[in-house]
Amino acid sequence: MSDYAIFFDYGNRTYRLPVNPDEVKVKSSLSVEKYEVLGLDQIAVPTRMELKEYSFDCELPRKAYHYVRTPNRFKDADYYLKRFERWRSGLVPVRFIATNGIGDDINTLVLIRDLDITERAGEEGDKYVSFSLIEYKPYGKASQLLKMDDGHYVVKETAAAETENPKNSGTHTVVKGDTLWAISKKYYGDGSKYTKIYQANTDKVKNPALIYPGQILTIPN
Repeated sequence: MSDYAIFFDYGNRTYRLPVNPDEVKVKSSLSVEKYEVLGLDQIAVPTRMELKEYSFDCELPRKAYHYVRTPNRFKDADYYLKRFERWRSGLVPVRFIATNGIGDDINTLVLIRDLDITERAGEEGDKYVSFSLIEYKPYGKASQLLKMDDGHYVVKETAAAETENPKNSGTHTVVKGDTLWAISKKYYGDGSKYTKIYQANTDKVKNPALIYPGQILTIPN
Protein backbone atom coordinates (compact mmCIF):
# COMPACT_ATOMS: atom_id res chain seq x y z
CA MET A 1 0.00 0.00 0.00
CA SER A 2 1.31 3.45 -0.94
CA ASP A 3 1.39 6.25 1.58
CA TYR A 4 0.21 9.77 0.83
CA ALA A 5 2.25 12.85 0.02
CA ILE A 6 0.46 15.79 1.63
CA PHE A 7 0.67 19.38 0.43
CA PHE A 8 -0.86 22.63 1.62
CA ASP A 9 -0.78 25.67 -0.64
CA TYR A 10 -1.33 29.22 0.52
CA GLY A 11 -0.07 32.63 -0.61
CA ASN A 12 1.73 31.26 -3.68
CA ARG A 13 3.76 28.90 -1.49
CA THR A 14 3.43 25.15 -1.34
CA TYR A 15 4.25 23.27 1.85
CA ARG A 16 4.83 19.53 1.78
CA LEU A 17 4.53 17.71 5.07
CA PRO A 18 7.81 15.99 5.96
CA VAL A 19 6.31 12.58 6.77
CA ASN A 20 3.67 10.81 4.69
CA PRO A 21 0.59 9.47 6.48
CA ASP A 22 -0.50 5.90 5.75
CA GLU A 23 -4.09 6.89 5.03
CA VAL A 24 -6.40 9.80 4.34
CA LYS A 25 -10.05 9.44 5.25
CA VAL A 26 -12.70 11.14 3.13
CA LYS A 27 -16.25 11.53 4.41
CA SER A 28 -18.92 12.29 1.83
CA SER A 29 -22.57 12.52 2.91
CA LEU A 30 -25.88 13.06 1.19
CA SER A 31 -28.21 15.31 3.17
CA VAL A 32 -31.67 13.83 3.52
CA GLU A 33 -34.88 15.23 4.97
CA LYS A 34 -37.39 12.82 6.41
CA TYR A 35 -41.14 13.28 6.29
CA GLU A 36 -44.07 11.39 7.74
CA VAL A 37 -46.57 10.87 4.94
CA LEU A 38 -50.04 9.62 5.75
CA GLY A 39 -50.47 6.19 4.24
CA LEU A 40 -46.84 5.89 3.15
CA ASP A 41 -45.13 5.88 6.56
CA GLN A 42 -41.77 7.69 6.51
CA ILE A 43 -40.10 8.86 3.30
CA ALA A 44 -36.64 10.35 2.70
CA VAL A 45 -36.04 13.20 0.28
CA PRO A 46 -32.45 13.89 -0.82
CA THR A 47 -31.66 17.62 -0.66
CA ARG A 48 -27.97 18.17 -1.37
CA MET A 49 -24.46 16.81 -1.01
CA GLU A 50 -22.77 17.90 2.19
CA LEU A 51 -19.29 19.37 2.14
CA LYS A 52 -16.63 16.67 2.16
CA GLU A 53 -14.53 16.11 5.25
CA TYR A 54 -10.94 14.90 5.27
CA SER A 55 -8.88 13.52 8.14
CA PHE A 56 -5.47 11.98 8.63
CA ASP A 57 -2.75 11.56 11.24
CA CYS A 58 0.84 12.48 10.64
CA GLU A 59 4.11 13.07 12.43
CA LEU A 60 5.88 16.43 12.39
CA PRO A 61 9.39 15.61 13.63
CA ARG A 62 11.81 18.02 15.28
CA LYS A 63 14.70 17.02 13.03
CA ALA A 64 15.32 15.36 9.67
CA TYR A 65 15.15 11.67 10.56
CA HIS A 66 16.04 9.12 7.89
CA TYR A 67 12.37 8.63 6.93
CA VAL A 68 11.65 12.31 6.32
CA ARG A 69 10.52 12.93 2.71
CA THR A 70 11.82 16.51 2.54
CA PRO A 71 15.46 16.18 3.70
CA ASN A 72 16.69 19.10 1.60
CA ARG A 73 13.85 21.39 2.62
CA PHE A 74 13.25 20.15 6.12
CA LYS A 75 11.38 22.33 8.59
CA ASP A 76 10.61 21.29 12.15
CA ALA A 77 7.19 20.81 13.74
CA ASP A 78 6.91 24.35 15.10
CA TYR A 79 7.40 25.78 11.61
CA TYR A 80 4.32 23.98 10.33
CA LEU A 81 2.18 24.42 13.42
CA LYS A 82 2.72 28.20 13.43
CA ARG A 83 1.46 28.38 9.85
CA PHE A 84 -1.51 26.16 10.51
CA GLU A 85 -2.53 28.30 13.48
CA ARG A 86 -2.03 31.49 11.47
CA TRP A 87 -4.32 30.22 8.71
CA ARG A 88 -6.91 29.07 11.20
CA SER A 89 -6.93 32.29 13.23
CA GLY A 90 -7.12 34.22 9.95
CA LEU A 91 -10.18 32.15 8.97
CA VAL A 92 -8.69 31.56 5.52
CA PRO A 93 -9.08 28.53 3.26
CA VAL A 94 -5.98 26.74 2.01
CA ARG A 95 -5.52 24.30 -0.80
CA PHE A 96 -5.13 20.71 0.33
CA ILE A 97 -3.56 18.10 -1.93
CA ALA A 98 -3.09 14.42 -1.17
CA THR A 99 -1.56 12.05 -3.69
CA ASN A 100 -0.25 8.51 -3.62
CA GLY A 101 0.37 8.19 -7.34
CA ILE A 102 -2.61 5.87 -7.76
CA GLY A 103 -5.96 7.08 -9.01
CA ASP A 104 -7.19 10.65 -8.69
CA ASP A 105 -5.51 13.06 -6.30
CA ILE A 106 -7.40 14.99 -3.66
CA ASN A 107 -7.05 18.62 -4.67
CA THR A 108 -9.44 21.07 -3.04
CA LEU A 109 -9.76 24.15 -0.87
CA VAL A 110 -10.32 23.38 2.79
CA LEU A 111 -10.57 24.95 6.19
CA ILE A 112 -8.43 23.37 8.90
CA ARG A 113 -11.15 22.72 11.43
CA ASP A 114 -9.32 20.73 14.11
CA LEU A 115 -5.72 20.02 15.01
CA ASP A 116 -5.10 17.54 17.82
CA ILE A 117 -1.44 17.65 18.81
CA THR A 118 0.30 15.00 20.91
CA GLU A 119 3.86 15.07 22.24
CA ARG A 120 5.10 11.82 23.77
CA ALA A 121 7.50 11.28 26.65
CA GLY A 122 10.96 10.40 25.36
CA GLU A 123 10.23 12.01 21.98
CA GLU A 124 10.23 15.66 23.03
CA GLY A 125 9.98 17.99 20.07
CA ASP A 126 8.32 15.46 17.80
CA LYS A 127 4.63 16.22 17.33
CA TYR A 128 1.91 13.79 16.31
CA VAL A 129 -0.94 15.69 14.71
CA SER A 130 -4.48 14.61 13.83
CA PHE A 131 -5.95 16.82 11.10
CA SER A 132 -9.65 17.43 10.54
CA LEU A 133 -10.41 19.40 7.36
CA ILE A 134 -13.65 20.48 5.76
CA GLU A 135 -14.15 21.32 2.10
CA TYR A 136 -14.36 25.00 1.21
CA LYS A 137 -16.27 25.84 -1.94
CA PRO A 138 -13.85 27.27 -4.50
CA TYR A 139 -14.36 30.64 -6.14
CA GLY A 140 -14.18 29.59 -9.77
CA LYS A 141 -10.53 28.58 -9.81
CA ALA A 142 -8.88 25.38 -10.94
CA SER A 143 -5.45 24.25 -9.82
CA GLN A 144 -2.75 21.86 -10.91
CA LEU A 145 0.12 20.37 -8.93
CA LEU A 146 3.41 20.79 -10.80
CA LYS A 147 6.75 19.13 -10.02
CA MET A 148 9.68 21.46 -10.72
CA ASP A 149 13.12 20.49 -12.05
CA ASP A 150 14.69 20.67 -8.57
CA GLY A 151 12.11 18.22 -7.21
CA HIS A 152 9.90 20.58 -5.22
CA TYR A 153 6.24 21.13 -5.96
CA VAL A 154 4.19 24.22 -6.70
CA VAL A 155 0.48 24.73 -7.26
CA LYS A 156 -0.60 26.74 -10.28
CA GLU A 157 -4.06 28.25 -10.14
CA THR A 158 -6.01 29.49 -13.12
CA ALA A 159 -9.34 31.23 -13.24
CA ALA A 160 -12.03 29.07 -14.70
CA ALA A 161 -13.30 30.24 -18.03
CA GLU A 162 -16.72 31.81 -17.81
CA THR A 163 -19.42 30.05 -19.72
CA GLU A 164 -20.99 32.26 -22.32
CA ASN A 165 -24.74 32.19 -22.79
CA PRO A 166 -25.39 31.10 -26.39
CA LYS A 167 -28.57 33.21 -26.36
CA ASN A 168 -26.57 36.35 -25.66
CA SER A 169 -25.37 38.25 -28.73
CA GLY A 170 -24.32 41.18 -26.54
CA THR A 171 -27.40 43.33 -27.03
CA HIS A 172 -31.16 43.14 -26.74
CA THR A 173 -33.69 45.35 -28.51
CA VAL A 174 -36.59 46.11 -26.19
CA VAL A 175 -40.04 45.17 -27.47
CA LYS A 176 -43.44 45.97 -26.07
CA GLY A 177 -44.04 44.12 -22.81
CA ASP A 178 -40.36 43.64 -21.96
CA THR A 179 -39.11 44.20 -18.42
CA LEU A 180 -35.56 44.00 -17.11
CA TRP A 181 -36.65 41.05 -14.98
CA ALA A 182 -37.95 39.15 -18.02
CA ILE A 183 -34.88 40.03 -20.08
CA SER A 184 -32.63 38.84 -17.27
CA LYS A 185 -34.52 35.59 -17.05
CA LYS A 186 -34.21 35.12 -20.80
CA TYR A 187 -30.43 35.55 -20.89
CA TYR A 188 -29.35 34.39 -17.43
CA GLY A 189 -32.15 32.07 -16.44
CA ASP A 190 -32.65 34.19 -13.32
CA GLY A 191 -34.79 37.33 -13.22
CA SER A 192 -33.18 38.53 -10.00
CA LYS A 193 -30.00 39.31 -11.95
CA TYR A 194 -31.74 42.22 -13.70
CA THR A 195 -29.47 44.69 -11.86
CA LYS A 196 -26.55 43.34 -13.90
CA ILE A 197 -28.28 44.57 -17.05
CA TYR A 198 -29.37 47.80 -15.40
CA GLN A 199 -25.82 48.60 -14.25
CA ALA A 200 -24.53 48.06 -17.80
CA ASN A 201 -27.10 50.49 -19.23
CA THR A 202 -27.36 53.37 -16.78
CA ASP A 203 -26.53 55.73 -19.62
CA LYS A 204 -29.88 54.95 -21.23
CA VAL A 205 -31.99 53.45 -18.41
CA LYS A 206 -32.53 55.89 -15.55
CA ASN A 207 -35.19 53.82 -13.81
CA PRO A 208 -35.00 50.00 -13.97
CA ALA A 209 -38.80 49.88 -13.98
CA LEU A 210 -38.98 51.99 -17.15
CA ILE A 211 -37.65 50.68 -20.45
CA TYR A 212 -39.08 51.48 -23.86
CA PRO A 213 -39.56 49.63 -27.16
CA GLY A 214 -36.69 50.26 -29.53
CA GLN A 215 -34.06 50.75 -26.83
CA ILE A 216 -30.94 48.65 -27.47
CA LEU A 217 -29.60 47.32 -24.17
CA THR A 218 -26.15 45.90 -23.54
CA ILE A 219 -26.35 42.37 -22.14
CA PRO A 220 -23.11 41.59 -20.27
CA ASN A 221 -21.93 37.98 -20.00
